[in-house]
Amino acid sequence: MTSDFSSFSSKEINKAQSKLSDLFNKLASGTRIRKASDDPAGLAVSASLDAVATTLKQGIRNISDTQSALEIADSALGQISDISSRLQELSAQASNGTLSTEQRGALQSEYSALTQEVQRIASTTEFNGKKVLGGDGISTQVGTGSDPSSQVNFKGVDVSSLVSDVATGDISSVDGARAALENVQSFISNVSSVRGDIGSISSRLEAAQKNNESQRESVITASSRIRDEDVASDTADLVATKIRLQAGTALSAQANLAKATVQQLLS
Repeated sequence: MTSDFSSFSSKEINKAQSKLSDLFNKLASGTRIRKASDDPAGLAVSASLDAVATTLKQGIRNISDTQSALEIADSALGQISDISSRLQELSAQASNGTLSTEQRGALQSEYSALTQEVQRIASTTEFNGKKVLGGDGISTQVGTGSDPSSQVNFKGVDVSSLVSDVATGDISSVDGARAALENVQSFISNVSSVRGDIGSISSRLEAAQKNNESQRESVITASSRIRDEDVASDTADLVATKIRLQAGTALSAQANLAKATVQQLLS
């Protein structure tokens, strides 16, 4: 019987030691799922949530890149808008019938130079190789899906085509200057409209970024609830297991002592 008790006690000690080791590992890592066999379903759900969180994080980066591109485009359009104001002023001045031919020629020279600068700005303004004022649109992946609702699109603008009528203007005559004045006013209106579109897209992207950040935080929290170890519960279990191990060890030692005493008596 003593042998049976000793065998039973030894099994209990081994079980307690194994559980103690497992508890130590869980508390050290802070996670209760360290391998698939710990919780197959929980691991699958947690892995899926982690993938969503990673995609949302990339969406935030995508938004940041697009915002940078839009800022560059808007800044360049601001410069073009300032030049357009001067073009309007030159056209209005040249429309005055009191100017001489030489004076109109000087105004035409400045007008032509400024329209060339508008075209130069439009052709050289780019972000990561994209000509943001040359007609290149930007499609930003903000969500986690492949459907259109996960993208925000900026159709782009081709400033060169918008300024074409202005660039061919000739303010060396009164009639030409008045025609140019009308074209410049139309161009200014178009530029303002494009800047308004950029502002709208930028505001939408800002809202999408906040939504992504909020969703990502919720998803990370949900994954954490599944993966993370319950420290309070495991600490209590750790104490109980230590007590069982100590008790089992003491009982085993007592059983061995009793066995030795019996053997002495029999010998």
